[in-house]
Amino acid sequence: MSGLESERLSLTELLDTLPVPVIVYAADGRVLYSNQARREFAGGDVETLDAAIARTSPRREDGEDMTRDELPALRALRGELVRGERLRLRAKDGHVEVLLCNASPLRDADGKIAAAVVVFHDITDMSELERRRRDLFAMASHDLRTPLTTILAVAQLARRIVSKEPDRAAKALDDIEREAKRMIRLVRDLLDVARFETGVVPVELADGDLADAVRNAVERQPEKVRFTVSVPAGVGSARFDADRVDQVLDNLLANAIKHTAPGTTVDVRIAQEKDEIIVTVTDHGDGVGPEERAKLFTPFFQTPRSRSFGGTGLGLHISKRIAQAHGGQLWLEETVPGKTTFAFSLPRKPAARG
Repeated sequence: MSGLESERLSLTELLDTLPVPVIVYAADGRVLYSNQARREFAGGDVETLDAAIARTSPRREDGEDMTRDELPALRALRGELVRGERLRLRAKDGHVEVLLCNASPLRDADGKIAAAVVVFHDITDMSELERRRRDLFAMASHDLRTPLTTILAVAQLARRIVSKEPDRAAKALDDIEREAKRMIRLVRDLLDVARFETGVVPVELADGDLADAVRNAVERQPEKVRFTVSVPAGVGSARFDADRVDQVLDNLLANAIKHTAPGTTVDVRIAQEKDEIIVTVTDHGDGVGPEERAKLFTPFFQTPRSRSFGGTGLGLHISKRIAQAHGGQLWLEETVPGKTTFAFSLPRKPAARG
C-alpha cells in the first residue's frame, strides 16, 4: 500500500469516527464520500446530490421551501463559503432534524472547483428551545398586556359606579383581583425559570401535613366539586416549602380539570411508600400522545390542546424542579385513553425517636 493510499485510508477512518455527518460532492454532483454518520442519517444508497435532495427534502429551519440554488452544497460548488446555514432535513427513517450546515468548495491544483465538502451539526433541541422561547415571550407580551388593560378599564368603571351600584362595583373589584393574580402567576413563572437556569431552586423547608395541603389545594379550585380526594389515616407528615408545594399541587390539579372529560371527576390520592409520600392526580381525558410524553417536562412545551387553554408551557417543568429541590420527584405514571395519572413524591418526615 502506497503512502498516499495509507493516508487516504487513515482520513476515511477518522471521518467515520466523527459523530457529525460529512459528505463530499464532485463538481458534477456525484457523491465522492460520505462518512458513517451521514450514511446512517440519509442512507448509504444516496449516490448523487439530486438523490440526496430527494431523500432529505431540505427546507429552511422554519419549514419554508428553499430553491435548489439556495442549498449550501450548490452554493459551495459555485465557489461560495457557507457558514451556519440552518436546514430542516428528513432522515431516511422519516424523522426530521434541524441541522447547522457548513459547506466549502474544494479546488484542484489549477484553482478550479473540483468538489464541495458539507458538514452538518444536529441542533434540533436548540432550535426547538429557541422556538419555545420566542413563543413564550410573544405570549408573555400579550398576556401581561391583557390583564393590565383589563385592570385599568375595570378600575375606572369601579370608580364611577362605586356609590351608585355597589354590587356592580364589587364584581368589578373581583375582576381586578382575578386579573392581577393571573399576571402575578405569569411573572412568577418567568422568574422561576430564570432562577432555575442558574441552578438555584429556593425552598424553605418546615414541618407540615401534605394531606392538608392537598385538601386545601382542592378547595382552591373553581370546580372543586369535580375532585375526589382519598387520604388514608395517619399519612401526610413531611418537611416541605408550603408555598412551593402549593404551586405544584395547583398546577397538577388545574391541568387535570382542563383535560378530564365532561361529566368525569379528577381523582386525587395520597399514599405512603417506604420513605416517601406520593400524591397521584388522575384525570379521565384523552391521554398524552406517544410523541408528547418525552417533552412534557421540558420548558415551554405545550400540547396542541394545552395551547387552547393559554398558559406558558412552564408549569410541569417548574413543578418537577420544585419536587427535585425537596428530594422528591414528579413524573407521568400512566396514560391511556380515558385515564392519565401524574405522581408527585416527597420524602417522609422521619419518625420522632423516644
